[in-house]
Amino acid sequence: MAAPWLRDAWLRLVNAYESNRLAHAYYLKHNLAHGSNRFIEQFTKYLLCQAKGKSACNQCKSCLLYAAGNHPDTWTLDGDETSRIGVDEIRDLQKNIVNKANQGGFKVAVILQAEKMTEQGSNALLKVLEEPPEDTCWLISTKQPEQLLPTLRSRMQWLNIPYPEAAQTEEQNAQAAELFDALHKLAPLPELKDKAMAADWLMLSERLVSDMLAELNRLPEERFYFPGLLDNDKRLVQCSWLDARHLSEWVSECRQLRQIYQGSPGINLPLLLTLAWSRWSNFLLGEE
Repeated sequence: MAAPWLRDAWLRLVNAYESNRLAHAYYLKHNLAHGSNRFIEQFTKYLLCQAKGKSACNQCKSCLLYAAGNHPDTWTLDGDETSRIGVDEIRDLQKNIVNKANQGGFKVAVILQAEKMTEQGSNALLKVLEEPPEDTCWLISTKQPEQLLPTLRSRMQWLNIPYPEAAQTEEQNAQAAELFDALHKLAPLPELKDKAMAADWLMLSERLVSDMLAELNRLPEERFYFPGLLDNDKRLVQCSWLDARHLSEWVSECRQLRQIYQGSPGINLPLLLTLAWSRWSNFLLGEE
């Protein structure tokens, strides 16, 4: 997954598949601008692929059929193309999903913008999920998860994706610029007075480093948390000793630090984050 906010969810699904713990249905927030449809397409192709690794091979018969839009083992109801998704549409999906897979692998049913399902449609889907056919996965996106029937939600796993906010606040943009300068020793490192402040800066740090990684991967501007710092990012990634591996490790370090803090609130988060910043700064300036 190129977009950093999709990677954790992607790895969770791949790990679930590889360990035979894949749920029969997942639902996630519909966010077209930040890649929810693309995410579902990629995971559908992954499940259908006959020679998958950590992603689809893009070369097997299933991948080629999917790319051509002709794979016989996947079906999509797109709420963007209709004002409502009714019981007849759900039952048509059900008829397909109970049949044996044409290509001998997984079957994948997709519903986009499931908040458009009628109550009768939702109840029909619930019946399917109560007795799911084998080797079948439902991938469902919705703009309003809370509007899905509670009984329906209870039959699926929620796939949390930390989509970027529509726009960072002016304060966050200023803090990101401050941290960028501090990492280059053009300003002092931010003073973290307490754990709550450190937690906020930890999130901002992850987003700033994710932007650096996005620039290195030449992602479009809409994928950036702080597009106002794009010129800085472009200069940064010209450092010959800095590559995607380093930046990916820093993003992972932020996430691991947050998980540790959430599990053990007693840790000295301000100190640990400051130490991480110092190490990153030394690396960026070629001092280690």
